[in-house]
Amino acid sequence: MTNLNKNMLITLGVKDVEKSRNFYVGLGFEVNLDGWTADFEMEGVRVSLCKMNKLAEDVNVYNPPEIVTGFTGMTLAYNLDSKEAVDEFYAKVQELGGTVEHTPEKAAGWNGYHFYFRDLDGHYWEIAY
Repeated sequence: MTNLNKNMLITLGVKDVEKSRNFYVGLGFEVNLDGWTADFEMEGVRVSLCKMNKLAEDVNVYNPPEIVTGFTGMTLAYNLDSKEAVDEFYAKVQELGGTVEHTPEKAAGWNGYHFYFRDLDGHYWEIAY
């Protein structure tokens, strides 16, 4: 059987691939532009930015899913090496036009420090230490 823990690809539907690409590059991600998508690698995970309508058509060309906005019940999380790194990331998110859901704070229920933000297309991210 294939090792399911080997690789993971997360695709985020976006309105403007180039604009979203620039946002993530500004946050420090190394992005490779590949035609109508932009991909960036993380240890064991690859995240791809894809134009929203193209992604919906890829799911089902005959009956694409409805494109919705708001909270979908999913968040992405990125862990950093220190509280200071979280604070620096927080400042970059604000500078680049992300929407902060709450400022960095001690996490309730676990011994950590984190904040949440939404990227340019409303995808929720948790940045934590």
